[in-house]
Amino acid sequence: MGRERSHRTKRIVALGHELLEAEHPMTLRQLFYRLVSVEALENTQPDYQRLSRILTDARERGEIPFEWIVDRSRPKYEASVFRDPAAYAEAVKHSYRKDYWREQTWYVEIWTEKDAILGSIEPVTDDLGVTVRVGRGFLSTTRAHEIAETFLGIEKPIEVFYLGDHDPSGVCIERDAVRRISEQMDPGAFGSECFRLERLAIHPRDISDFDLPPLRIKVSDSRAVAFLREHGSECVELDALPPSELRDRLRRAIEARIDWPSWDRAIMAERAELESIRKIAGEIGRVAGGGST
Repeated sequence: MGRERSHRTKRIVALGHELLEAEHPMTLRQLFYRLVSVEALENTQPDYQRLSRILTDARERGEIPFEWIVDRSRPKYEASVFRDPAAYAEAVKHSYRKDYWREQTWYVEIWTEKDAILGSIEPVTDDLGVTVRVGRGFLSTTRAHEIAETFLGIEKPIEVFYLGDHDPSGVCIERDAVRRISEQMDPGAFGSECFRLERLAIHPRDISDFDLPPLRIKVSDSRAVAFLREHGSECVELDALPPSELRDRLRRAIEARIDWPSWDRAIMAERAELESIRKIAGEIGRVAGGGST
């Protein structure tokens, strides 16, 4: 039998359940910042580690569903294998999806500074079929070249929605990415509109609007002086914004670029194509399973 939990631990579990029930999926850090905002935890590494232990215990007890907490920071890579042709045919029936953006006026992507939030925005990006690129810091030369080559092959206006920290590095990462990709698309023409980029989060006003726990700038950061001059002394991580707000911003921004009649036509075409695929896959499955055609 496990030891009795403290009143504070029980309160954290109860608050965590309430927040997760309303806003799941969340990452552990997103939940941590939400609990800091309601003053259930302090914005310290020991309290973050404490929450990790509490959440592990609560999920093992069945008090909080495992799927309410997501972690996409450790991706799994595996080969696509099937036990037999029938299993492959079954997978095909459920995996086809038409590219709704093919006939759209705009090409849209999401860029995020960190991969930790992928799980919390996935319901929106999957639903709307949008490509998400994770920067993990400043772009490498290879990565910038790859993106520029992709954009050069797209014959329509390009809109990128950016998600990043509000801190000296986060601001510079965004600007550096635009500069390097634009220069590779059109050398010497940085400042011309090779593609449009709009930051959706985080903005300075979010700190007060959502009562976010601010961090202090590291004076050792070489970019700190310029940031202080432009934005002041408070900075905030992307994870601090409530995930429901982040998903709402993404959905509104993406849907504003959708031509809905064209979108609806693509959905109708997809339904007809799926029906044909299911019939063919069914025949493959029967043959592979030894049944008669």
